[in-house]
Amino acid sequence: MPERRRSRGLTLVELLAVCTVISIAAAVALPSAQPVTEVRADTAAGEVVQALRFARQEAMRSGAYRMLRCDAVRNEVSVYIPDTNGAAATMLKHPLSKMDYTVNLAQAPAGSNIALTGCRFQFADRTTAATLAFDGNGNPVRGTGTASDQAQALSSGAVVLGAGNVTRTVAVDVNGRVTTS
Repeated sequence: MPERRRSRGLTLVELLAVCTVISIAAAVALPSAQPVTEVRADTAAGEVVQALRFARQEAMRSGAYRMLRCDAVRNEVSVYIPDTNGAAATMLKHPLSKMDYTVNLAQAPAGSNIALTGCRFQFADRTTAATLAFDGNGNPVRGTGTASDQAQALSSGAVVLGAGNVTRTVAVDVNGRVTTS
């Protein structure tokens, strides 16, 4: 009697077992991508906090205005010395790298997919700006315009960073205290 050759296909039970294993692996692997975005957002927020604190410390050390400028188009935050004579501002140097103090939110260490989604500083006269200055005493003020405009105290300020559904807000209060949430 001739032997019958069995087909080498998979049974339904085997297919279901493979699908179960793949779905469990996907359920474990996919959520792990979210913490990477959160870590990048935290890192970027930390870089902005450091830039604000550096500007304040440099203002108190030098006794002169130091500014932080947000540039949403370039996706960066810069620390510089404003020029009251109408000339170009002078970039401050990072204390470690000795390069211009600019935090590019699209590059490491800040992140790769972090966006500057908002930057708004409101002053006592109800005007707003995307720049914030610290005077020689470390007080957050406008720092631009006429002498009286420059001295306008900060009412509230926030730099908002985002990546997907993750956002971080760096807030500056009236005393110059910088916090993140």
